[in-house]
Amino acid sequence: MELVAFPVELLVSIIVCLDVRDILRCREVCVFFKTLIDEDVHTQYKIELALAGMEDGPPSALTPSDRLAILRERQEAWKSLTWKARTEYDMRRGGVWELYGGVLAQADGDRTLVCAQLPSVIRGIEEKVWTVEDVGVKIRDFGMDPAQDLLIIIQHHTEGSDLLSRVHLRSLVSGKIHPHAPKGGMLMHKLRPGQYSYTIQTSEDFLGLLIQSFELGESELLIWNWKSGTLRLHLHGEFLPSFAFLTSQYILITTFPDEDPDEEGNFPHTITSRILVVDVDAAPEQPTQLSDLDYLCAFHYPTLSNNFTTIAMSLRSDPGPHWRPNPSLKVPFHISRTDRLFVITMWLTEGHAHVALLSLIPASTFLSAMASLAPGETRREFEWSEWGPRGSRFLVAPSRHTTVWVCYVYGMTFVMVLRSGSQQVIMTLDFNQLDIRRTLCEDDPETETPTENARLVTETTEFRRAGVFLDPVQTSLPYWLRKTRPLGGEGAEGEGHFEAVMLSEDSLIMVSSQSHIRKYRVLTF
Repeated sequence: MELVAFPVELLVSIIVCLDVRDILRCREVCVFFKTLIDEDVHTQYKIELALAGMEDGPPSALTPSDRLAILRERQEAWKSLTWKARTEYDMRRGGVWELYGGVLAQADGDRTLVCAQLPSVIRGIEEKVWTVEDVGVKIRDFGMDPAQDLLIIIQHHTEGSDLLSRVHLRSLVSGKIHPHAPKGGMLMHKLRPGQYSYTIQTSEDFLGLLIQSFELGESELLIWNWKSGTLRLHLHGEFLPSFAFLTSQYILITTFPDEDPDEEGNFPHTITSRILVVDVDAAPEQPTQLSDLDYLCAFHYPTLSNNFTTIAMSLRSDPGPHWRPNPSLKVPFHISRTDRLFVITMWLTEGHAHVALLSLIPASTFLSAMASLAPGETRREFEWSEWGPRGSRFLVAPSRHTTVWVCYVYGMTFVMVLRSGSQQVIMTLDFNQLDIRRTLCEDDPETETPTENARLVTETTEFRRAGVFLDPVQTSLPYWLRKTRPLGGEGAEGEGHFEAVMLSEDSLIMVSSQSHIRKYRVLTF
């Protein structure tokens, strides 16, 4: 009780420095503390940031009261899927594109990039369109990190009988060599002649490059420190379907068994599909086969029935860990650097029939399991029952689930498009667990009320597709399901036709790539 005698200003200064969970515990101590916390705008802003899965932005002229009002407006807009403005961009014919960190970039021809900083009405981000003229090389593929003004250009270069993959590190704004890149501004890797596809991801100083050749039946995963040019990890093998950074130290790699059917056409399934966790800091210096890798741990999926086999897996999560917007944008707040959702798509086949499954897993599921590892322990196997039923959700992917426009997850939210009669419906699945817990507190007036277009899914669901798994598969991780019909009633040509929807921090991006309608339609929040 001696704390009550402290000056109010001093108490508030102490409380606002606490972790949000501790602030909420203080609020339950007595009426005095509850009133103190509820009436202080600094504390309320900190609480609302955490519940929204956000972090405070850089200092600016905006007061905490201003930021709190903007935050509440932003949350209300996304919960009702009520966008504030609309922008359109023509689809270029360069063949490669990227959406990351609020920037949509497209190749225009084979040497030029056209970039657009997507605007935000609520967070005060102005639209900016610029062109990175002739970059000096033919663009085979590219990636980017606007927060670090980093542009990554892949070039194929032949020297005699050797094929070199040149990784050029440039400024996204100017196209010049990045000032933090190693001498020459380029990384190189030798390949066998053939056709290759690339997956490019960044996490702070790390650059990850997955190189796959279905023609040659081989894959390589390279992790560089792009500033020093040091190669930190080099994995190779026949099956490296996809990867993502869990943190800057740990990467996730999907794997599935490569098995031939027996004489009766059944698959033995002696090994389930898994997600491996690899510690970059403990990785061997020399090139290593995935099968020989001393991985940290593995998360197993349920066993498939004898009729089904996995033919492909993909892993998506945006943005990378510890990512924050470029300070030049001066945003009042931004998405949390730790709360991220991973979306794993599993393509299965039964003879000529195909089915795609979605496994949605928050980073906290992996990290909490990893916290149970003993010091120095490796190759720990987490069975499905240990992590999957309570820590994830399994869904059948919609028929329109895309393999091309794959930027369908941002932060803790996944977006997809479904057809409802003659109309298309955009649906978001929001896995922000703190906000869901608040919703479940019935006495909280700030909680969201379920409506026709929004409902909280908390019940355990069983995977309904008969015969896919050997045993019943149930999952129960709660999420908010929200939906909207974005173009209902509009009469302009092609308005109701879009084949995919993508997601950024301030936008829903509808994609139409038919020959007569080649557009990105951006719904801005």
